[in-house]
Amino acid sequence: MHDYINNLKKNTPIDDELYFRSLQNNTMTFDAFKESQTNFYGAVCYFSRPLFALCSRIDNYVDRLNILENIIDEHGNGNINVAHGNTYKEYLINLGVSEKTIEKSSNHISVSNFYSKIDQTVKEDNIDTAIAMFGIIEDRYTEISSFIAKTVVRKNWLDESKLSHYSTHKELDIHHAELFYKLIEQKWSNNQSMQYIKTGLNLGNELVMKLFNEILIKTSNANSL
Repeated sequence: MHDYINNLKKNTPIDDELYFRSLQNNTMTFDAFKESQTNFYGAVCYFSRPLFALCSRIDNYVDRLNILENIIDEHGNGNINVAHGNTYKEYLINLGVSEKTIEKSSNHISVSNFYSKIDQTVKEDNIDTAIAMFGIIEDRYTEISSFIAKTVVRKNWLDESKLSHYSTHKELDIHHAELFYKLIEQKWSNNQSMQYIKTGLNLGNELVMKLFNEILIKTSNANSL
């Protein structure tokens, strides 16, 4: 399974995607970046909600704990000040975004489309597909967090000390991805389960890349891209 995942990531490098290519080659302005990151806020805040739905489909304590650990992390391990939506909001404020603008951004159409598909998958598809989808989303977000953090510092848009959200996720989401993969890796030897897992891996990979690309395309400051 891990060979399949590694090949999937190798064949879909994030710097080939519009969002990250534009950020890397300097065609994305600071204003466009700031707006796009603001519009991503809703994705961070909503992430734990379909995880609760996924938990409800798992019928044993041990496997549910893997998902619950992720949910608790999302909620700051009990310290709401460092819940992930709040650390991301702090990051946006450090970028110069007002709280009013942040709150108005929470229902961006690209984020709504992203979670509509996630919610549908969690509720209607095979559970191995849903678990694999979340695993690869966490996996790729590790790369995305590292990429954004390094690029923002390189461009002098923000000091590294004010990037706590991305600094945390480039490490934490490696663990989160492994928690999901742990639930399905033993099923890989079953041909039917393998197909369900492959479907979820490809879906999650496509969804997270499409989310960032669509956010940029719909960003008003990115008309020249």
